[in-house]
Amino acid sequence: MWVFSQSDVASNLKKIVKSLYFLLIISIFTSCASLKSDKFVDGQIELTKQNLNLINGIYTRNPINQSEKWKGDLFWNFYTREYNVGADSLCAVELKVIDVRHLNVTIMKNDSIIMSKVLKGKIKNGYFEMKRRVFFIPTIYLNVFRTTKFRIGLLENDNLTTDYKQLAWGTGFVVIPFIDNEKEPDFEYKKLN
Repeated sequence: MWVFSQSDVASNLKKIVKSLYFLLIISIFTSCASLKSDKFVDGQIELTKQNLNLINGIYTRNPINQSEKWKGDLFWNFYTREYNVGADSLCAVELKVIDVRHLNVTIMKNDSIIMSKVLKGKIKNGYFEMKRRVFFIPTIYLNVFRTTKFRIGLLENDNLTTDYKQLAWGTGFVVIPFIDNEKEPDFEYKKLN
């Protein structure tokens, strides 16, 4: 028969909590998805406060240059899966600059609005860079940490170019670790209007 005193259990629990807290702090400071600052594509216009409104318009949901391996989706770059109500490949994405820190993103289908949301960001290195999104599930059976970074730029032909980076890690059922470091190449989305 196993006999544990309350002090032994409390002591072991404190050690486990300290270890998990330490790992969490380290992961927060070392696991941030970052985008390269000097990467411009051919024909890209540097976005500034004065010309940011040039990105206003309606764009295709699927990129012009997608491949079998990389299937960029402008809808998912702005929204997460919880917002997939009524969105399909026929949808378009409308962008409207509110000010230098806010962008209204609307998902449309046949001129009907499916979803609209104001996203925060800033002009950085010639792009409009969205605020970093962090997702964290701290449970015993499944824990996940995911951080994503997304930015958009404008091309001379009025199309959008995007850059996306995601870093995710965690464990499932305590012992099965995973890590996902994903970067989508520069995709081009055609302007429809």
